[in-house]
Amino acid sequence: MGTERPMERKVKKNSRPGCVWLVGAGPGDKGLLTVRGAQLLSSCGCIIYDHLAGAELLAYGRADCEKIFVGKEKGCHYKSQEEINALLIQKAGEHEVVVRLKGGDPFVFGRGGEEAMALAAAGIPYEVVPGVTSAIAVPAAAGIPVTFRQISQSFQVVTGATKEDKGLPEAFYRLKDHQGTAVFLMGVSQLGDICEGLIRMGWDEKTPAAVIQAGTLPEQRRVSGTLSDLPGKAQGAGIGTPAVIVAGETAGMDLRSKVKWPLEGLQVGIAGTDHFTGRLKGLLESLGARVKVVCRLQVVPSEDPAVEESYAHIQDHTWLVFTSANGVRLYLDGLLEKEGRDLRCLGQVKIAVMGKGTEEALSRYHLKADFVPRKADSRTLALGLKERLAKGDKVLLPRARQGSRELTDILGQAGISCLDLPLYDVKSSGEGLSGEDDLAGKDDLLVFASASGVHAYFTEALSAKRVAADGVRICCIGEATAGALSRYGVRADCIAKEASAEGIVNKLVEEQKTGWTIFN
Repeated sequence: MGTERPMERKVKKNSRPGCVWLVGAGPGDKGLLTVRGAQLLSSCGCIIYDHLAGAELLAYGRADCEKIFVGKEKGCHYKSQEEINALLIQKAGEHEVVVRLKGGDPFVFGRGGEEAMALAAAGIPYEVVPGVTSAIAVPAAAGIPVTFRQISQSFQVVTGATKEDKGLPEAFYRLKDHQGTAVFLMGVSQLGDICEGLIRMGWDEKTPAAVIQAGTLPEQRRVSGTLSDLPGKAQGAGIGTPAVIVAGETAGMDLRSKVKWPLEGLQVGIAGTDHFTGRLKGLLESLGARVKVVCRLQVVPSEDPAVEESYAHIQDHTWLVFTSANGVRLYLDGLLEKEGRDLRCLGQVKIAVMGKGTEEALSRYHLKADFVPRKADSRTLALGLKERLAKGDKVLLPRARQGSRELTDILGQAGISCLDLPLYDVKSSGEGLSGEDDLAGKDDLLVFASASGVHAYFTEALSAKRVAADGVRICCIGEATAGALSRYGVRADCIAKEASAEGIVNKLVEEQKTGWTIFN
């Protein structure tokens, strides 16, 4: 990582310093960032972040936002604390709003207090946005409650690292008489000393203990044992940072194991746009799956002058056909906002949409579709329109430049005029996981929500040969996407019956129940 410097940036012109917000990024999962934190990230002029503040969160920033990595972790400081303090003061002189994004909570071993004092001394206004601390969230995500009635009525959080790196901190030795749960942050390299020290202080060597790596993230791993054997187990499992250590009776609990979720144990990689992957990720995780966005796509509005021309001649068309929620949003926003028109301009125009998600997007503009095919694919949509339209009808089809030709071919063969309008492009944003890191084993699953996602993934993230060799299962949102997959020599293991996030989830639940036997 390094400093990202956009080509154009607005610099504050007055002499009054801007405000610095010390924002807690949460324990790792993007969904655990607070709403206030997300609002500030989307409106600030500069983000100063460290390695525990997930890179996914930077996507909230504006295109012209300055993003500076200061990379603090044990044994490797990209910038010293003094340099970070000076940088915060400097950037407050250049921007109205500066966000210092810190993993977990800024005031829980995050040195946020030191940064606040430095800002106050320099006369820089600052505010604190608390974050979800990993001390509680990571054990909870692994099924460990830090308190539990009649078992543990208190917990204590201790850092495993000291400023001078001269062994365990003084607070550690106050655990001698502690009767509750002990949580250790930044202590994985000291795991052996922590367990041995607790035993020497009188803790029973059979006291339950656990270490959780990458808590709340898809790659989360938990190793459980006792104070006597946990260090060896963790070493054997290759546990590394970031990790949280828990010791005490509740560390032997696993509340996650009490309920079997439909997709539990399934690790899913998704390729798609933020809007779609965000919705799908939430649905999959609610059913127990672990999800990664392995190839992030972005929707880039077209600059084709034909788009602007279509706004002026919208009433020349008898049907307006949308095949995606992105198409609905981009076209109607352009028509109603850029052109300053209202819905009356669509008074004589009928509308067809493909899929539940597209229909929902249309409803947000208080419009109802005149035709929704029973099956959300290009062929069914085209055949349905063919039955309803006559040769005098004119269809306007604003969609992705990479759209399937099947729809226009069927209408053309029926003698129906169709303007295929290149409204936007779908391209890889260059973000996501790559090569050796995106898949953990043959039981993983890849989900593709578009042909564009297939192309971006196999050209930028991972070779088709490796996917085939590793036996990775693949689910597609529709036939067109499956067709794109076949062009890379890879077969889809299943295709959603409905082209929507819900359709994909329903299909995966169905296949999990049957054990994917029809493909083995």
